[in-house]
Amino acid sequence: MVYNWLFKPFPFIETRRQAVLINLLVGAFVTVFLYVFQPFGIDIMPAPLLVSAGYGLIAMCSGYFSRMLLPVIMPGVFNPQKWNVLKNILFIGWILLLIAIFNWLYALAGYGLNNLSVAQLAAIPSGLLENLGITFAVGIFPVLMVNYIQERQLFKKNTRLAREVADTLAGTPGQAGSSRTFTLPHAKGRSVTVSSKDLILVKAEGGNYVTVYWWAKNELQSQLWRTTLKGLMEVIGADPDILQCHKSYLINRSFISRVSGNARNLVLHLEHIGFEVPVSRSFPRELVGHYRSR
Repeated sequence: MVYNWLFKPFPFIETRRQAVLINLLVGAFVTVFLYVFQPFGIDIMPAPLLVSAGYGLIAMCSGYFSRMLLPVIMPGVFNPQKWNVLKNILFIGWILLLIAIFNWLYALAGYGLNNLSVAQLAAIPSGLLENLGITFAVGIFPVLMVNYIQERQLFKKNTRLAREVADTLAGTPGQAGSSRTFTLPHAKGRSVTVSSKDLILVKAEGGNYVTVYWWAKNELQSQLWRTTLKGLMEVIGADPDILQCHKSYLINRSFISRVSGNARNLVLHLEHIGFEVPVSRSFPRELVGHYRSR
């Protein structure tokens, strides 16, 4: 059970606004917690609130650096589509390690400037390992608990959204006779005419290329085409059953077999397609508006 939970999808904080808000809250929590309980020898310092605020600033800056700069430096490691609970816990562990190192340096500098007595210095955890132990002991259990609560809340929210999307699709049947046809360059210089009613999925491949998936002759067909999603929509946009569910995907709602949700996002399961199709955060709202206007 624990093993399955660790590998569940988990959302990665991608926006600057979210990173700033989360780390401001973390910094405030650390400041208040340390001022109340006063570990690290804060209780013998002349200005415990100021010292606690310094630790809070370290926590805030360490978290912000890790959340906003590391994904730019190592984009392969911080792939949002492959982020899960285990990676998030390890990432938080890295942040705690970074905080502990700077806590140690901060303590050495701060206590050295205050002319403390030998007895006072002896009572202060001045070693790196001591600071690591205290930082992890203070932070690891709240982190695990917050991760679990957040994962459960997001999972429930997206499961509910998945049901709403499925109900909307089930309550609004497709329109017969609204299909359009387009000519798709095919293998060996040939071309093929595809009806939008047979179109299953279009996936953007980067640049000006898309992969088109359609159903013909009782089997799945696919072809790479030099065009964009926008360009293809201009050809088949009159078919109300062709929807853009994500910035990189067009889907035919007639082929949706199931809608599911996890802690990261919603996904669509399409007939004949062996992979899940992600759904943008705005798609459920846009979907309802799309069919209400018909």
